[in-house]
Amino acid sequence: MGTYWEIALDILLPRACAHCREDLRRAPGPLCRECAAGLPPPPEPACVRCAGSRGGPAPFCADCAGRRFSCRLIRAAAAHRGPAASLVHAFKFRGSKPAAKAAGRSMAAALTLHPELSGFDALTAVPIHPRRERERGYNQAEIIAREVAAATGLPLLDVLERARTTAPSWKLGRVERHTELAGAYAPREGAAALVSGKRMLIIDDVAATGTTFEECAAVLRTAGAVDVSGYAFSRAGSFT
Repeated sequence: MGTYWEIALDILLPRACAHCREDLRRAPGPLCRECAAGLPPPPEPACVRCAGSRGGPAPFCADCAGRRFSCRLIRAAAAHRGPAASLVHAFKFRGSKPAAKAAGRSMAAALTLHPELSGFDALTAVPIHPRRERERGYNQAEIIAREVAAATGLPLLDVLERARTTAPSWKLGRVERHTELAGAYAPREGAAALVSGKRMLIIDDVAATGTTFEECAAVLRTAGAVDVSGYAFSRAGSFT
């Protein structure tokens, strides 16, 4: 049973599910139990790189087979719709750190469903521009990555930085994203000593075209990482 202060706060400031708006009084959040259990999984079977339907040499689709990427694999814990999209909206636009932590815990739990995302040496979070981080108060990818690191025991390395600000990705189409994000990321000082010879897993909140993962992975490979993949909380569309 909670303290008198916790009970009083539940009465004065009732919490609601980030998706269905059901009262969360005396229940964990930011999603109610039904919505948390109903996070839509990515479609399967799927290419391990783009998550599209397989049609080429397993485990890749025909489009990805034979192509060279800096980011070898891209996977997600959920499809970007329903409760998953609501959770993202909560931590991106409503300042909910608990929503970001919940996304990280979901990603950690879903890792067992993706054996191809095993064997990495360390994690790193996709950085946001310092100005945007000051406005939001946090980097949601970093909060998410901390939860994954805590669950897996993998070290979380701060080795990437946002070299310049860009337009919000949700406002851009596929071609515009490639152009806008080119050169937007850079290695932090000393990154090479930390990532050289390591297999790195990049953590982010949403994957749409895969451009962010690809740009970050290229920086890590230049710094000496021998293998780089990406893992997001939700996947929006295909990103071949």
